[in-house]
Amino acid sequence: MSRWERGVNIPSLAKQAEIVELYDKELTNIYRSDEQFLEECSHLVTASDSDKLKSNHPYYKNDDYKIESIDINDDSFYLVLKMILRYEGNPSLKLRPPLGEFNGLCDVRISIATAYNGQIIGHSLYIETTAQNVLELVNINNNLSQIITRCDKDGHDAMLILSSAGATKQVENSIMSTYINKFSQQKHLRHLCFSICDENFIKKLNTAKLEPFKIRNMQVNDDTIKIHSFLLSRSELMANRFLLQLAVITPQQLVNFLASDEKGDNS
Repeated sequence: MSRWERGVNIPSLAKQAEIVELYDKELTNIYRSDEQFLEECSHLVTASDSDKLKSNHPYYKNDDYKIESIDINDDSFYLVLKMILRYEGNPSLKLRPPLGEFNGLCDVRISIATAYNGQIIGHSLYIETTAQNVLELVNINNNLSQIITRCDKDGHDAMLILSSAGATKQVENSIMSTYINKFSQQKHLRHLCFSICDENFIKKLNTAKLEPFKIRNMQVNDDTIKIHSFLLSRSELMANRFLLQLAVITPQQLVNFLASDEKGDNS
């Protein structure tokens, strides 16, 4: 510990995560004051000039965008939720209408990225629940309906992400930062699980050196869907440099990074 403090030897992120946890501290608090690390974080959510020039997305050309998180109290919650349920290919995202009958929807959170004229260019859907519910979803093919009907707020110790996507990697990273940072700020949350089937997002997690905890097949009509579940402890998340960078980005810092990118475009 003293060698780390004096800068003689810098332990790996995994060892750093273990050390700070012993002192009931958070690794995010240390790196949030590291200017070089923050610069790396900003590059995750802002597009380089080359990215902007080579964008070939059908309707989004790296225009300015904003991120907001909504819950059941937001007027657009049900509209966005219905859109995700309809177009997302994850069979774990199963809710039988009418949606208003699910009391547990108050625990569901949605983040959306919107560009010009309110065009949605990214989203995520996640829920705080119990590690037991997460394991049952991963191992027994449970779905969102079963999870939200058994939510016990007093026992929440896990975050489950069932959908996360963006029109570009920068938008996708911005969306991810909203729930990864939220997870990092709530110390009672000890586990985080991605349970997804989007091939591009799975590749993104693999590139970040994450290995699936379990891969399960679910039959949907005539198609077989492979759901990849990535289960991480709190210390494992903090030991992953990519996820730690996202965890460090607070909502206000994200706004500042995006505003700085916008000023750069206008200069």
